[in-house]
Amino acid sequence: MKVRIKTSDWQALNYESAWACAFDFKCVSEITFAPGEFKLVETGVVVEVPAWYVLQTSPRSSTFKKFGLIQTNSIWIIDQDYCGDSDTIKFPFLNMRSEPVTLEAGTRIWQWMFVKIDIADFEVVETMWNKDRWWFGSTGHK
Repeated sequence: MKVRIKTSDWQALNYESAWACAFDFKCVSEITFAPGEFKLVETGVVVEVPAWYVLQTSPRSSTFKKFGLIQTNSIWIIDQDYCGDSDTIKFPFLNMRSEPVTLEAGTRIWQWMFVKIDIADFEVVETMWNKDRWWFGSTGHK
């Protein structure tokens, strides 16, 4: 699948291994978070998401352990129409540590993957004809 990208350093995005399903984004410049501070981290990347796909993110598995940063919205989604020249991808992070945290330029702290989507054609019905589950954890205790 060909994907058009615009990067601030003219470098392509890379998958870090042959079987990786996600690719990493880096911060473009050094950024420091005070304790408890929220900031958007700039990637300098614009991605033109292919038709019938969405670009979905999550922090790398080591992000919190290494930096004490959490992504403030649990899922970050880039739609197909967010791809103008100035539509760079920025990540929302919050420093959970009691000391400042600095990310050096080029630090990889989040990952992205393309997810195939479909558009629903909703049908309004009077009943679902399914058994009620009665909330979370309703399948058992173990």
